[in-house]
Amino acid sequence: MTVEAAQTLRFTQAETLGGMLRDRAEGPQGEDVRFLFVSEEDVPPGLEPSGEDQSLVFTYAECYALAKRAAYALRKRGVEKGDRVLLVLPTGPSFLAAFYGCQVLGAIPVPVVPPFSLARMEEHLARIARIARICEAKATIANDQLKAVLAVARSKHKDARESLSNLVLARDLLTETESVDDLVEVAGSDPGFLQFTSGSTGDPKGVVLPHASLLANMLAIGTGAEFRAGDVACSWLPLFHDMGLIGHFLASAAWGLPLVKMPPEKFVRRPKEWLKAMSRYKGTCSAAPNFAYSLCVKKVRDKDIPGIDLSPWRVAFCGAEPINAATVQAFIDRFKDHGFGEGTFYPVYGMAEFSLAASFPPPGRPPVFDRIERQAFESEGVAKPVESDTTESGAEVLVWVSVGSAMPGDHGLRVVDSEGNERPERHEGEIEVRGPSLMKGYYKAPLATADAFRDGWLRTGDRGYMAGGELYVTGRTKELIIKGGKNLYPQDIEAAAAKVEGIRVGCCAAFGLSNEQRGTEDVVLICETRVSEEAARADLMSEVRAAVLRAVGATPDVVLLVEPGTVPKTSSGKIQRDLMRRRYKTGNLKPGRPSLFTLLRLKVGMTVQQVKSQGVRSLLKRNKQS
Repeated sequence: MTVEAAQTLRFTQAETLGGMLRDRAEGPQGEDVRFLFVSEEDVPPGLEPSGEDQSLVFTYAECYALAKRAAYALRKRGVEKGDRVLLVLPTGPSFLAAFYGCQVLGAIPVPVVPPFSLARMEEHLARIARIARICEAKATIANDQLKAVLAVARSKHKDARESLSNLVLARDLLTETESVDDLVEVAGSDPGFLQFTSGSTGDPKGVVLPHASLLANMLAIGTGAEFRAGDVACSWLPLFHDMGLIGHFLASAAWGLPLVKMPPEKFVRRPKEWLKAMSRYKGTCSAAPNFAYSLCVKKVRDKDIPGIDLSPWRVAFCGAEPINAATVQAFIDRFKDHGFGEGTFYPVYGMAEFSLAASFPPPGRPPVFDRIERQAFESEGVAKPVESDTTESGAEVLVWVSVGSAMPGDHGLRVVDSEGNERPERHEGEIEVRGPSLMKGYYKAPLATADAFRDGWLRTGDRGYMAGGELYVTGRTKELIIKGGKNLYPQDIEAAAAKVEGIRVGCCAAFGLSNEQRGTEDVVLICETRVSEEAARADLMSEVRAAVLRAVGATPDVVLLVEPGTVPKTSSGKIQRDLMRRRYKTGNLKPGRPSLFTLLRLKVGMTVQQVKSQGVRSLLKRNKQS
């Protein structure tokens, strides 16, 4: 479908995100944004969640009115055009108010991951403080529950104290009664927001995303996926991550699609709720990382989803982490009797530095798997196709999933060698992309920005090869393990280990460590398990070694079983292998536990805040009754 044909949905003509919301608010209205399972503190005054999924519905006119009231509350706290504002918020109406409130003022929102538990609390606090310091936040928006957490962050990280001191509570945005008159005008080249990278292979960096880049990417997404009248976006992805924020929250507004949003924690605890929501609201477009589809296959039983109908589901985006061919096929096979079509699965590729999406396959086409000779690929980097498995175990065959070709709209991608020369067909190299979706650079990091580009192309750090004009992503350059002259891919090792009964799915980390005596790399594999009996753990390690050997033709040099919660992940669920490597080298192989000081400060702060919040809720309830 051409761009002109796609615009029958009236893709926004605005040049900024704030203008986009105003554009929608002035057009036809409907049930435009629906939040499911809304918590009590996230409900604006005068509204009541309804239905078994406790949902709140907003038209875009109501969204814009809420944003203008939130902007008034932020302006009272000193926020002005160009100021950076930290958003430490869960998915819900308060995030909508905060994000769009910043857009109304011309301020720059900076979404960050809120701490959800005490596990690795010290690291969460350090990350929040570091981001606040780097972006020089003028204000921080959080809910009541995080007030004590941020107080501890201020006390422990003095270099970020100033940036974290101007705390604005989410309920103050939701309860504000005054409103600004209109948008503060900004240019399309100005930052729409800062997206701090997940840090899967190193420290996070602030990606500066101009309004124009974001809108170009969203136009390409809808054009590539052929958004059409009647489409409904439905997602559980968090709004503090680009796949949920850009791919659903903003793209829906840009194209005028109804949006259904579920809290990510609800999906993690009960994956069936995602599928139930897709059926109940006739969702047609939804996105998730590979692990989410795998979780549904393993955890959702037929008795959990009686009468569920997935036949309206038209585009099931899968990205944000390596796509496993077995997961793709297993999800299709598992839910085809519920109406899920083979052509619905939609493997894609992208990164934060390119706004979001970089490549799409043709819509409606079943996934394309490329079966190649393992030995040639691991030793020579050449993807030689084979017709079928050469052994029953499949140990000599690799299967990669096509993620299509470059996005429409003057976007491009290529695969190059270390010197930037384009690689021949079916030869592995580094993936580079270019086009109107590119970031402006890393915030206040000119050296990192310069290193990210080569002759106008973004160096992604990802590896892959082209075949038949389509891209196959094989992994990260920094994560590739070279053992005895063979290239081993950590995701293959982790997937093999996760198939062993007793190993937690999606909770393994494989990485290489240089062994100078042997002149190669040792393979280290960390696996989470709940098995505690010593003999059973010994058997489990033996089974893991055998499973990996069968799958990749190499045995891990080190296999360690650890407690649940030890393997670190990004906000999108990607394994942070580089961080796991650093922890392994320092012997830090226990789930994070906050210090006694931190626990005491949190306990006292939360108790005081709970008493205050109960008083506020009682007052609001009395006002509502009166």
